[in-house]
Amino acid sequence: MKVIWLSSRFLGGDLSSTTQIQLANGLVEKGHRVEFYSPGKAVGNSFNHHIVERSNIRGFQASSVVKQLRTRLDEFKDADVVLIDWPIFKLAKLIDSPVVLIDRSPPADRGVLAKLQWPKWNNAWSKAIRGTVVSEAHRQFVADFTKTPSASIGVIPAGVDLKLFKLGEKNGPIRMVYHGRVDVHRGVMSLPMILAGLQSQGIDATLHIHGKGDAISRLKNIDMKGLEISDAVPQSEIADLLSRYDVGFLPMPENKVWNLASPLKRSEYLASGLVICGIDHGGHQIKDSGEWLQLFSQKEFITSTVDWLKSMDRDSLSDLQKQARKYAEDNLSWSHSVDTLESIILS
Repeated sequence: MKVIWLSSRFLGGDLSSTTQIQLANGLVEKGHRVEFYSPGKAVGNSFNHHIVERSNIRGFQASSVVKQLRTRLDEFKDADVVLIDWPIFKLAKLIDSPVVLIDRSPPADRGVLAKLQWPKWNNAWSKAIRGTVVSEAHRQFVADFTKTPSASIGVIPAGVDLKLFKLGEKNGPIRMVYHGRVDVHRGVMSLPMILAGLQSQGIDATLHIHGKGDAISRLKNIDMKGLEISDAVPQSEIADLLSRYDVGFLPMPENKVWNLASPLKRSEYLASGLVICGIDHGGHQIKDSGEWLQLFSQKEFITSTVDWLKSMDRDSLSDLQKQARKYAEDNLSWSHSVDTLESIILS
């Protein structure tokens, strides 16, 4: 089967494109031919990547991609199915082949841009016959908000490369980590307070934050023993680092977008044998999770995390870390996500 994937996401630029790359490679491994059209440059993959120019001006990026792809419609004529990201789903009306809407997240921008994007997101779903989302909460939100039948919405959560992300040797002080976008509105400024709370209780701990965002300069200005801030690192390097950490954080607060998410970092934490501490909402919860996932109210997040970690000794922590890795092996392989996407394509 020939699969065309049209996306406005910058491919290969950072970890945010990991999901699309893994899904596309997975489809090729299952015998499909995948032609991927998007901005960016992805090399070393099984699918064919066709570069599309995109504006650098936020608010005009999706429309610039649509303009480029309109000139290449002839290349999509022989596709068996076309996958289209929701920001550019207006292209669907120009394509004769069956189309599937890909929704990895509702509009995430804040302020004016969000107000402009929500009608486009709603319109995309109103025109879609089939689509995909990242979580059960996301599916329910789409069904309620757009009146799309739940049966036509497939759930494809973020998976993880179990060969790349591994359980490594963990010893010494409690090593805590957050990686990804380091923005103030993601709750990252609470994390040094957890480190301070542990140290005030006489617990030897360190906190490592890897990424880019508007909170980096503030975090670097904090003079605290054991606090290390670094820029974003390549996936292969973050996998090696995570293998040696003990605790991964999900500090993103409850809001419309994060309540529906399936955070890639959550899967990477678990595959690396980390226990997770985070804010309790739908985007962070996992069905049938064990004690390796500790979620607290936003109000109690700092104190409850400190209290829970204080109660753990190295042996107890090690047992939970092994359980976290086992859960990832049983449930979070990318093969599960690829199987779901393939079933949607073939339906």
